[in-house]
Amino acid sequence: MGNALGSAFGGALRLAWRLPAVVVALLVLLLSVTATARWPGVQRRCLRWGAQRLCQAFSVTLPKPLALPPEPCLLVSNHISWLDVVVFAAVLPPEDGTCFLAKQEVGGWPVIGPFARRLGMAFIDRTSKFRSYRALPALGDVLGERPLFFFPEGTTTAGHDFAPLRPMGLALSSRTGASVQPFYLAYLDARGSRTTAPAFVGDDTLLESVLRLARAPAVQVHLETLQALPAGDRKAQARALGAAFRSAAARVREREAASLGGAAEAQLGASAEVASRHRWA
Repeated sequence: MGNALGSAFGGALRLAWRLPAVVVALLVLLLSVTATARWPGVQRRCLRWGAQRLCQAFSVTLPKPLALPPEPCLLVSNHISWLDVVVFAAVLPPEDGTCFLAKQEVGGWPVIGPFARRLGMAFIDRTSKFRSYRALPALGDVLGERPLFFFPEGTTTAGHDFAPLRPMGLALSSRTGASVQPFYLAYLDARGSRTTAPAFVGDDTLLESVLRLARAPAVQVHLETLQALPAGDRKAQARALGAAFRSAAARVREREAASLGGAAEAQLGASAEVASRHRWA
């Protein structure tokens, strides 16, 4: 009882001092990106700076900035939360002008939709394979000029498992000859154990997810750059990508077990119910 009360009190305190900082950081991000829409280079730097400030407001510690191959490529990652996009916006090099791919519905969301369009995000209709396929030529044109980022699972998980990969987006690799650069993302607590605080799964609303993250203890972002995949058959790439994600997840579990001992297995078991719930993203 005492531990539960202490945890609830600590969460309330964190929420009280983080939430105003989050609101300010979000407003500054929205205003700066909107005001610099005529100057894409400046806008991309504002996006990166604003995303870094937003993570800081949530007490989310970012990894070192990423470096990308010189040629435009497909960037892919496992998908856990709305926070994933903020993290990648904060660590990807702004000079490369990475284009994020989102489902078509995002373009109609209040606040987020207009903001995404001003950033030049690309949208895809996932309601049918035919409609997704029709979008490939336009997306190929984007990929010919700059990196294109998407989440091949097409849904979020709590991070302990993976949803089946959708190979349609990977067809852009064989169409354009672009390589695929995968990343593995995990959210850890101060002890190096996975935390589901940022997860956006099941019946979560965006507000519930934001408030949970604001109440949670500090989060560390684990981001591993995996071996690039050459252009090739999309189904073969999906299999290779799934194997790479599973290997990266196993490495994180090994570090968890080493730092927590037997408690790590108990924690993983306790999180199984949360980890099994997916949310279409």
